[in-house]
Amino acid sequence: MRAFIVDPSITLGNDDQACKFYQFCLFELSKHSDTKPIQNDIMLHQSMAQPTDKDIIIFFNRVDNDYSAAFVTFLNEAVHAGAKFYPIAITSAHRVPPKCIPDPQSYDVKDALERRKLTSVQLETIAIAVARDAVSILQPTLTRRNMNLFLSHRRSDGEAIAGGFYDALCLRAQNRFRDLSDILVGENAQEVIENNLRKSDAVIFLDTPQSGDSPWIELELKMALSMNLPIVWVKLGEATNRVNLRIKPADAPHFSEPTVDLGLRQVEQNLVDSVIHKAFEISRDKAMSIFGNLQRMRELNREGKITLETISEQFYMYQVNIPRKGFRYFQRPMTHLVSFYGRIPKEDDRAIFNNSILEQGYSKHPRLGHVYDAAIMLAPMASQNNQDLVDDPHFVDSCDEYVSSLELYSRGQQPSFNQKKAVIVSGAFPDCEPEYQQALWNGLCAFIQAILDRNGTVIFGAHPTFQQVIFDIAKLRRPNDFTQAIHMFISKHFVTQATIDEASSHSTVTGVDHVESDRGKSLTAMRKAMISHENAACMIVLGGKTQRPGIPPGVDEEIELARSRNLPVFLIGSVGGRAAEIATGFQDSGWQNKPNHLSVEFNQELMVSPDYAFLANKLLDALGF
Repeated sequence: MRAFIVDPSITLGNDDQACKFYQFCLFELSKHSDTKPIQNDIMLHQSMAQPTDKDIIIFFNRVDNDYSAAFVTFLNEAVHAGAKFYPIAITSAHRVPPKCIPDPQSYDVKDALERRKLTSVQLETIAIAVARDAVSILQPTLTRRNMNLFLSHRRSDGEAIAGGFYDALCLRAQNRFRDLSDILVGENAQEVIENNLRKSDAVIFLDTPQSGDSPWIELELKMALSMNLPIVWVKLGEATNRVNLRIKPADAPHFSEPTVDLGLRQVEQNLVDSVIHKAFEISRDKAMSIFGNLQRMRELNREGKITLETISEQFYMYQVNIPRKGFRYFQRPMTHLVSFYGRIPKEDDRAIFNNSILEQGYSKHPRLGHVYDAAIMLAPMASQNNQDLVDDPHFVDSCDEYVSSLELYSRGQQPSFNQKKAVIVSGAFPDCEPEYQQALWNGLCAFIQAILDRNGTVIFGAHPTFQQVIFDIAKLRRPNDFTQAIHMFISKHFVTQATIDEASSHSTVTGVDHVESDRGKSLTAMRKAMISHENAACMIVLGGKTQRPGIPPGVDEEIELARSRNLPVFLIGSVGGRAAEIATGFQDSGWQNKPNHLSVEFNQELMVSPDYAFLANKLLDALGF
């Protein structure tokens, strides 16, 4: 189970972009898999360079397909062995891979940068994505194409088309949930829906014209967003006479089919296949969050707060030893066996996990019981908060919740933030394609949770979709003081007093009077009030709209206001959008007049790393929170 990565000099010759990409990719691969760099033709012939059907080959295409004889021989042997291939196109002209490769699809670096709204300076972000994608192909716990899919739809005008989707998913052997088909008479509908959402890898939202009038759809979208579940938004039916959605999962739908017949229980098969593929793509991107959580655990290991021992690289299985605290006499450390999953584990995964434990020698003693305290399958899911965590040492739990618990335990009882330890969170969906807007959700959830877990206060400007997610995270992380933990500013230009009063049950709300009934001036007034919050210590910027004709980016104004108050500003660039552009500008200037006091190296890490939970905790540590 190895990742072979071929130096671009073997296929492309001297190409600066490819060489940089190779180094970034190699570094990331080496952290997560047995990586074999092939740096010259001699190494292509060595015994170590003999791939098997468990290996993957990563290499760069050339335009003219004129590869060396040694490289072609190497590829032919890999094809015969059944290895997997990951060809990379450094530009659009390099998309065609060698003719002997069975799968002609290449990863287009230039296209990936453009679709994510990143700049060429953030080549490292794309290289990290490629490395992690390659590793996910090798590791069975990360992704599986047979997913758990939740169908969210409006019955009044979407029942027939949802039935068509349901039937098509059945034919494709996808696990699916649809309330009309899967809720039994007499069952508590909301409870069943919530339980199935928690087990889902992704939500397919069938947005028909009357969807905006359904409280159930609003509830399902709110829950899915608060759980940070991937959502594939499929807009069906005509564009006119639609009820506006109160909650939108992104800026724009992934698919739009205005001419589809909503009254028929049938759907175009190509659409179903495209939706399933999109759900898989987004879920796989989300699965990459386990690498950030692993990095957080390795940091705890380096600091001596836990010890981390690898049991199985293929299944991301580790033994975690946690020192016990607070007793006079010596105690053995707590021992956990954990396996990281980038998806929701299924029943066969549980059997494999339990068998792996036994195969590694962790047999249960007939009288003394297990030699470990807990065996946990860690998945990208909402916190479970159930009795099983206490009564049974074998269970599935939230990956982020587990690592956060280790960090909180290792830090001990944290003092409350002083009066200058509130954080302004600024940003919006970047102007990238909908599937890449998931990065904003990942970053937003990670930073909000980290701030709240350290008894901090989150300050932000109202956003109809974001605010509900922030409210839900606060209620989970800070159940006793969630209204004090969240400070939301909202302009009365956009809402009524009734809306402000309703939001006050979830947070501390400041309504700012509109200015001359002018949208722009009213937003400026709201931003000034927010930035002037007496307890604000810094601003974190994620995403944001890029330049549009006649509309200056709101992020720019907020950054300017923050810097006028000498508040440090931190740009999370890998989310894309305006934050990426501004960070690139600082990078191009050598970080002169950088927006905060931290090192250039740290700012560059904030600009390119997709490990948001790791960044959040590292940043708060650096700020002394």
